[in-house]
Amino acid sequence: MRPFNKVAIIGVGLIGGSIGLAVKKQKVAGEVVGIFRHGSTLKRALRCKAVDRGVLDMAEGVADADLIVICSPVHSIPALAWEAARFAKRGTVITDAGSTKSWIVSEMDRLFKGSPVRFVGSHPMAGSERTGVEAARFDLFKGSPCVVTKTARTDKTALSRVTGFWKLIGARVKVLDPAEH
Repeated sequence: MRPFNKVAIIGVGLIGGSIGLAVKKQKVAGEVVGIFRHGSTLKRALRCKAVDRGVLDMAEGVADADLIVICSPVHSIPALAWEAARFAKRGTVITDAGSTKSWIVSEMDRLFKGSPVRFVGSHPMAGSERTGVEAARFDLFKGSPCVVTKTARTDKTALSRVTGFWKLIGARVKVLDPAEH
């Protein structure tokens, strides 16, 4: 049985594309949907097989997702997470791939207080000298460290799902307080 029915990825470049490829290769989800701002990027991601389906509409993309992974520039993560949460089903878990954890997690704790959607911050420490979905690799996270954040407000089930997700796609997970990161 797959741990997730649907994983939605916001920002399908090197990191998001590699997540999509890894999820598909490891059969972590039944469907991988990419959410895009531009049709040209959507077409490139489909050509690279980084996602099963691509959409330009946030509501359509996150509908029925069990896990939403935001792989965008750090400054845009809180706004994208909040927008995604507006359309996500109860119990959906949102994580990110941003390198700055204290600011992101404190913003998310504030925004998601009382929300039926859960947020757990992540920072996979993998990459390449190349960029874009064309550089994505299914094994990018294999053996790479990934910090997953935990605060006093972190939902235990959501934390378990996020740490399990990163492990399934090959990362070595370490759970830390955002300030320790």
